[in-house]
Amino acid sequence: MTVPIISLRNVTKTFPGGITAVDDVSFDIDQNEFFALLGPSGCGKTTLLRCFNRINERYGNVRTTGTISILGKNIYDADVSLGELRKTVGMVFQRPNPLPISIYEKVLFGLRVHTHSDDFTRAQRDELVERALSDVFLWKDVKDKLNSKATLLTLEQQQKLCIARLLPLKPRVILMDEPCSALDAEGTQAIETLIDDLKQKFTIVIVTHNMGQ
Repeated sequence: MTVPIISLRNVTKTFPGGITAVDDVSFDIDQNEFFALLGPSGCGKTTLLRCFNRINERYGNVRTTGTISILGKNIYDADVSLGELRKTVGMVFQRPNPLPISIYEKVLFGLRVHTHSDDFTRAQRDELVERALSDVFLWKDVKDKLNSKATLLTLEQQQKLCIARLLPLKPRVILMDEPCSALDAEGTQAIETLIDDLKQKFTIVIVTHNMGQ
């Protein structure tokens, strides 16, 4: 019997003032499944998505009941490391959020946060950058300007770059919160093509209003 990579049981998320954003939700997501959360604005899709890496806890006094198990472990257990969880479960937001650093450093940013800088040689870092940028179809466009600021890229390229920075950490799950909402039709098509490729390698959970996605 295949064990789901993500399993929710009776999950409820409550914010201060008694506001219930997610109410008694249960479902399973299998390895390498593409799982979409659909619904009208304000129904709790993004809040539920942010439960999977516990990012909601950055916003203050929130209460979560029920269980969310990832790779067989309840991520709300007291012994769970948020750093390790967020290496396993990466996230892409609605709008690209590149820091005003170089393209090269942006790809390695998560790796530098979660590892020691001397764990990798320069040659190994170069290989990780090339591989990540190639995996998001960006290498040919930026290979000659890796030291340029990431903020100078187009929105489509910035969003691809935000996905690329997750890959050196080797996540098992990628969360995407309306990843095409800030893009034009051409940029949306490019990101959708990328998602179609990534779902062969990762479990993807996406919030979207687009039934086609």
